[in-house]
Amino acid sequence: MRLCLALMLSLCACTPAVAGACVGVNSRTGHSQSVQELYRTGINHPRRFFAEATHDGATGRPQIIYYARYNAAPGYFKSFIRNHECCHLSGHRDEIAANCCALRRMGLSASGLAAIRNYIVAKDVNSQTAVDYAGQGSLFWSKTARSCLGSAQR
Repeated sequence: MRLCLALMLSLCACTPAVAGACVGVNSRTGHSQSVQELYRTGINHPRRFFAEATHDGATGRPQIIYYARYNAAPGYFKSFIRNHECCHLSGHRDEIAANCCALRRMGLSASGLAAIRNYIVAKDVNSQTAVDYAGQGSLFWSKTARSCLGSAQR
């Protein structure tokens, strides 16, 4: 019972950083509003994205659309993806800047940061190109690490 309670408390302590509010700017009104999250996980994005930050064409409401690759990602990386896309919708246009913003939002431990790094490198994740190629995950991570992490965290 105590173990269950401790586990539940530790999960609750992580919730705000992992599942924090995602707010973006409405492209029509310029006002901030909550982001609508759409799951189109049965569809492959033409550039193989896990997800994309966009706006509803009719209302301007900020949206995150999740695609098929998102389904296969582990939970901790899904959280990174969500935070990354939230950062795009809050004004971070550059992929590396959105990575840095997401990592700050998540407040990861050293092991959590290592898990994100290892997944990006192992799966050659790179949202800067339409074509996957060997080694691109390492390059993408090194750009992220140089931009937003201290040398001890790289």
